[in-house]
Amino acid sequence: MKYSVYGEVGVSVHIGDYEADSEEEAEEMASNDTEANWYPSLCHQCSHELELGDIGKLHVYKAE
Repeated sequence: MKYSVYGEVGVSVHIGDYEADSEEEAEEMASNDTEANWYPSLCHQCSHELELGDIGKLHVYKAE
């Protein structure tokens, strides 16, 4: 029997920068931002090899 095996990889996409008093507030602001980049895309060539799913978790870092 033949099996196809796929590996899951992690990627990130910049949602936006938010002025907030805490990381939690920035995450909440991003979650409520209807104009944020919630639908990343791949180029034509990469779309044949990779599949994008939904954003599952937000990571918050201080912007420089």
